[in-house]
Amino acid sequence: MDNLEQLTVFGNELDVEKTLDNVKHFFEVDYPAAKRRAHRDMTGVGSPAITGMLKGTAKGNANEERLVNYAYCKQVVAATPLAIDDCTKWSRQILKWLYLNREDDAYCIVNLPYSEKWYYKKLKPTAMIEFAEAYPIEELLAFKKVQ
Repeated sequence: MDNLEQLTVFGNELDVEKTLDNVKHFFEVDYPAAKRRAHRDMTGVGSPAITGMLKGTAKGNANEERLVNYAYCKQVVAATPLAIDDCTKWSRQILKWLYLNREDDAYCIVNLPYSEKWYYKKLKPTAMIEFAEAYPIEELLAFKKVQ
């Protein structure tokens, strides 16, 4: 990743390794969880029952929190393919194969007109950085601290 290590975004030096870790975590943990939660049936959420008895309740409203989380997960699921579509040709293809179609690196390498070395050194890291730049819901780009 020689030339990726010196990337700057809006004058800030990109922490490539941390950015790649953020995107990897997003696609391996956050995105699958959001997909599962976004497809849950929310018809079971109802209004609170009103009784004449006073009782202590936890702070917050569990139904409201569930609905907010559900809406957030729906946003993540909707925004992810759109962010992938904003990437360049090979980055878009790699990200679709890996994270939307659930293929693996071997599949990408066989189906790209580039070497395995180039895939790991340049293509896949570039795809992940482009996704981090395009993803609108949370900040996946990481920057080096100014010293």
